[in-house]
Amino acid sequence: MATRGELKKALQDWQQWLNKNSHLIVLRSSLLKQQKDLCLALTGVRHSGKSSMTVQLALGRLEETFFFNFEDPIFFPGASVEVLDQLLSLYEEETGKSPKLVILDEIQNVQGWERWVRKAIDLGHYQIVVTGSSSHLLSSEIATAISGRVIEQTIWPLSFSEYLTFLGKTPSTKGTWLRALEDYLRWGGFPKVILTPDENDRIILLKQYLSDIVLRDVVARHSIKNQQALHQIVSFYLTGLSCLHSYNSLRKAFEISIELASKLTGYLTQAFLVFEMSRYHPNLKVQARDPKKIYVIDTGLRTVSLQSDREDWGRLAENAVYLELRRRGKQIFYYRQEQEVDFVITELGKPVDAIQVCYFDLEDQETCNREINALLECLQALELPSGKILTLSVEDVLLKEGKTIHLIPLYQWLSPKSIAAFG
Repeated sequence: MATRGELKKALQDWQQWLNKNSHLIVLRSSLLKQQKDLCLALTGVRHSGKSSMTVQLALGRLEETFFFNFEDPIFFPGASVEVLDQLLSLYEEETGKSPKLVILDEIQNVQGWERWVRKAIDLGHYQIVVTGSSSHLLSSEIATAISGRVIEQTIWPLSFSEYLTFLGKTPSTKGTWLRALEDYLRWGGFPKVILTPDENDRIILLKQYLSDIVLRDVVARHSIKNQQALHQIVSFYLTGLSCLHSYNSLRKAFEISIELASKLTGYLTQAFLVFEMSRYHPNLKVQARDPKKIYVIDTGLRTVSLQSDREDWGRLAENAVYLELRRRGKQIFYYRQEQEVDFVITELGKPVDAIQVCYFDLEDQETCNREINALLECLQALELPSGKILTLSVEDVLLKEGKTIHLIPLYQWLSPKSIAAFG
């Protein structure tokens, strides 16, 4: 149990951190505004920028903001809910007033936090923002304890547009756009990694991030005993992103049970490290039993996990499109009958768009025909009037068999606002 003096020192440290970083952050475009009488819960993978996003919310009101990060080592291995009242009491002693905005960073480390937050919201004491690195923790507890009093938002690593903003890049030619895109696909979108110029330092950071996610948000949180199987599955997913997989295939590959493969994969998705995408099918039983495609939270983690220097730009591009669709709040599946299409977007269960990702310009006629025919099959089967093929740099519109196919450069689709701004 931390002493009052230790709590006071820790509070001063984090308030200083808040003031210091208010002058350093690069504004991001995807943050929801804090709403009165509702808690804003920011979830996402570690190091994605949740803490910096809370600083963005505090801009212009720093003098009325309480901030504390509960990853503070004085609470290891965890804090009790009473510490929240103690810290706020210390804040009022220091400042002579109650805060109007309360930011509780990495709140999952405080046992019973959800009941405290619910009471504070009901009494209207403060506007409250909480962040956490475990989707299962926040989603389950929010649903049971503060339902109707919270807005949840996932904070993703940087989008391509945000990546350009962070580096102050303004591409003006096709060549500069493609170089920026290649760098983004290789290193991903973790803010600190992007702002680190040395490639060796980037590699060290990314490897440390991966270790943090696996050890702290999976192994420690779920008391994993078979760590060898966990690390094998992590490596399998990171190197095989965008590939189909089943728990039975994991059973055969690593000699583990289907139950363990499913459980470990679930823990990795709760930690935001990997995501499973189902096949689109109107029959939910078929959809549930079919293999799923795996994507990862950041392509940089994949780059530092490869056992060779081979870079598969097509898979990196597909993963980037998956993440961007999730940022845009889309419900997505893959399509497969005779052929396969990367993404089917649905609204209220009905298909509304189809996207094929090709990190080349369709110069080879055989490859071009294969990609177009796959998309046409999908459009016909789902009764869609049009679809998209995201290319390396070709922009065109094709009319095939009564369907419209839009060829769009990937960098343009990933950053439409930047394209408009930069011409």
